[in-house]
Amino acid sequence: MFNHISLARLFLIGLCIVGVYTTILEIPPAEISLIPCILHLVTDIPCPGCGMTRACIALTHGHFADAWHYHPFSYLIIGLAIGSAFIPTCLKSTWIRCSSVSQTTIAIGGIVLCLSIWIYKLWI
Repeated sequence: MFNHISLARLFLIGLCIVGVYTTILEIPPAEISLIPCILHLVTDIPCPGCGMTRACIALTHGHFADAWHYHPFSYLIIGLAIGSAFIPTCLKSTWIRCSSVSQTTIAIGGIVLCLSIWIYKLWI
């Protein structure tokens, strides 16, 4: 059965495989569309997570500026996946030590930041 540690490791392994594969075949991250966005297909409006796959693959290619341009949260996702895969006890104990007010503030702040980035990208 999968738990968050197994899923984080599977995500990182899959990301490395796709990164190596696309690097060998010299496929730029801009041309990769592994997971189509249903919202974008139906409404022609990108969702708040659009660009995350390309951003994560750009990170495997070492294209850090491109990754930031595609979606800045890719750094957070990769960091959390690495933490969950390799130091889950430390990550969990750090989260538990935070007060419930801090946990709520972090969660709401992340949602607001993600939506703010999305709105900004819609305007440019």
